[in-house]
Amino acid sequence: MTLLDFFFTISWIIILILAIDIAKKQKFNALHFLIFIWMWGGLLTFTFFPNILNSLWKFFWIARWADVLVYGSIIFLFYFVLLLLSKHVENKEDLTELVRWIAIELSPKKEFNWKEVFIIPSYNEWKVVYETVKNILDNWYKNILVVNDWSKDKTREYLDKLWDKIIVLNHYKNRWQWAALETGFEYVRRYWKVDYVITYDADWQHSLDDLKSFEKILKDHHSIEVLLGSRFLWKKQVWIPLMRRIILKLWILFTFFISNINLTDTHNWYRVIRVKTLDKIRITQDWMTHASEILDIISIKKIPYKEVPVTIKYTEYSLKKWQSSSNAINIALRILWTKFFR
Repeated sequence: MTLLDFFFTISWIIILILAIDIAKKQKFNALHFLIFIWMWGGLLTFTFFPNILNSLWKFFWIARWADVLVYGSIIFLFYFVLLLLSKHVENKEDLTELVRWIAIELSPKKEFNWKEVFIIPSYNEWKVVYETVKNILDNWYKNILVVNDWSKDKTREYLDKLWDKIIVLNHYKNRWQWAALETGFEYVRRYWKVDYVITYDADWQHSLDDLKSFEKILKDHHSIEVLLGSRFLWKKQVWIPLMRRIILKLWILFTFFISNINLTDTHNWYRVIRVKTLDKIRITQDWMTHASEILDIISIKKIPYKEVPVTIKYTEYSLKKWQSSSNAINIALRILWTKFFR
């Protein structure tokens, strides 16, 4: 037996074991199983019938028979990398579920009977989150749920000052804003008897005055389930840095082609969602892609929605926390990966 034959023999044995292991799992994936079997059959054939390679190169128009193996191996390795990436994403989602479960289980369990609840994700926002929450309370809104996403600054210390007026859920690992929102959604699903939830930024960018428009639409249009804030529906021009404005406009086109939903502002995080609709909207994507995932869910499940003009207050603090323009490419790639390769 040559060294190449020995390599083929070991390889097809390993691949056969992996294929059988995949078949035994509860989450059976026929595509994965067939690809492994195909690779196993190919290696098995080449091990015991090496001369068959001499005829294969003519079929594939390849100069040398060994190139068939090289190109086949590259394709298989590429597929295997995608498989590992998918597994990595699954592990991250499992970790997030654990972090969310701990946050909810260790929180106070309170039921509130009121119209609305504010859900405020917060990560290292100690300079503004206290004033943001205080401003909501001063305007006679009672239900506030802050999800502290493992802040390393004084966020938790400042929120503790309002322990008797709000509910704080603490993540014990930073899981980004999508996970914080979904943690808030899950808490509301379990314990709060309210009509709708309001997703609200911790950095005081949103205006409570806009809620009057939200509330009126919900009252007059019972079929509308989701209200989406838009900076660009006002007749008065909204000041946004030029590069940011260009990216936002391109993102509107991207969202239209990917999710088949036509909006004027796709990354505005000021939303109002009826509680009965939360069971339809379960966020799974990480990082900043959650905003696009929500829109994708609305489009796929045909959830009735409406855009509402809102005012966004740009402060020196909020401008410093903006994502860099280059991140738009990373977000787009993650969305494409999740939508078409998972």
